[in-house]
Amino acid sequence: MTTLFTDLNSYSEWRKGIPADKTVGFVPTMGALHTGHVSLMRAASAHCDVVVVSIYVNELQFNSASDFQHYPRTQNDDVDLCAAANVDVVFAPSKSDMFVEKDVRIIQPSSAADNFEGLDRPGHFAGVVTVVDRLFSVVSPTRAYFGIKDYQQVAVISDMSSQLHPDIEIVICETEREHDGLAMSSRNRFLSEAARVRAALLPTALTSAITQWKNGATQTGVLIEAARAILTQDPTINVQYISIVRAGSMDPVQTVSALDVIIAAVVIDGIRLIDNMSFPIA
Repeated sequence: MTTLFTDLNSYSEWRKGIPADKTVGFVPTMGALHTGHVSLMRAASAHCDVVVVSIYVNELQFNSASDFQHYPRTQNDDVDLCAAANVDVVFAPSKSDMFVEKDVRIIQPSSAADNFEGLDRPGHFAGVVTVVDRLFSVVSPTRAYFGIKDYQQVAVISDMSSQLHPDIEIVICETEREHDGLAMSSRNRFLSEAARVRAALLPTALTSAITQWKNGATQTGVLIEAARAILTQDPTINVQYISIVRAGSMDPVQTVSALDVIIAAVVIDGIRLIDNMSFPIA
């Protein structure tokens, strides 16, 4: 049975009752849950004694008040989905519980936040690490589960956690995809039917670069152009960036090796989509 806590005191009392030898798996979310989130819950459930999912729409990571206001709030459906996934606790705190202080001390992220999404969304990653740091302190998990779809976010959170929460193990899980390869995301629900069809070109583009690499091309420029050629077939797709970075980092590479990662962002009908894929081990 899934228990919902909406205030910090109730959650804290419950958390104190968990024996020290029990492992607590944690899946932090902003709600609007989908199958990708469920895969994280299942991974946590497979390796932990207790699973906690948080639902908190973090105002600090939005670049505009309008985006924050329009972010989908679907708590009832989200709790039902968590219950179906056998989550033990859903923690949905208020802003006043998360940040009691009037002036919140913003944590500055590592240099992994400097480019790509960090350039397009100034202050975004500072907001992310600030709230995740607070959630880690409050939830007190053994392991925290994140999807690799948000590759840069995972890198930034991992850096923060290694400094401030070294006892928490960060577990990175594979991207869940739709039938046509599109990475599952809460943003997908905002796509029109026509835009949704065009969005499938993003994973196709990344796959094209990986295919070229398997066929012997190793130079970053060649592989990026292979991906770009797919996306520019549709002039309505605004390519924000395509890059290839060293595995486990945000450092660009010139010659691509196995496990390096191709990352990309596009805007389709005003909706920003990101994705990434690793170059496989032969």
